[in-house]
Amino acid sequence: MVPLSWYLILSFMLIGLGGYGMMVKRNLIRILIGAEIMGNGVNIALVALSLYSPVFTFTGQGLIILVISVAAAHTALALVLMLMYHRRYDTVDLGQPIETEGP
Repeated sequence: MVPLSWYLILSFMLIGLGGYGMMVKRNLIRILIGAEIMGNGVNIALVALSLYSPVFTFTGQGLIILVISVAAAHTALALVLMLMYHRRYDTVDLGQPIETEGP
């Protein structure tokens, strides 16, 4: 059986990789992918804790279902916001300067 520490190391690596992708990248799609990678890291940690903990058995699995449903809603909302941003500014790159109208 795989030790708990391996699962937690993988989980923390995914959370760090997703955080790096969210902070460094300027493309909205890559930022969303970074957030999803972080969510998957949290899911792996919850599954590992529910597997190895005698008290945390079904609570971890229920939390994972909740996290997955919230992540699906988060992704749908983010895609709608990206589409609106793209229609208004003709880009999904946050690094480009945007000319605004007004005084």
